Amino acid sequence: MTVLQPIERGIDFVGHVIKPWRRTIRRKTVNLALHRMAHIHADRLFETSNSYLGLLRQATHSHGDRARVGRIALQRGHCVEHALTKIHRRGSA
Repeated sequence: MTVLQPIERGIDFVGHVIKPWRRTIRRKTVNLALHRMAHIHADRLFETSNSYLGLLRQATHSHGDRARVGRIALQRGHCVEHALTKIHRRGSA
């Protein structure tokens, strides 16, 4: 089945909305990531946080979302790089 639609709507692909001039993360994807981070077991938070930061770096306007991920990691006892690109375990940064 072929669906024709205006280019302004973009293409929804694996949690991103891709447009010719930018890529954004679907709001539902970001909210689900934040919810998972807030409730995940502490042993898995480090890997999960870095994974979500990697996903968010692919979007062109994601600084605010990366800050939200960093804030949750800080609240749960991890260190966050100033550029919001990586999470470190407390004491290893």
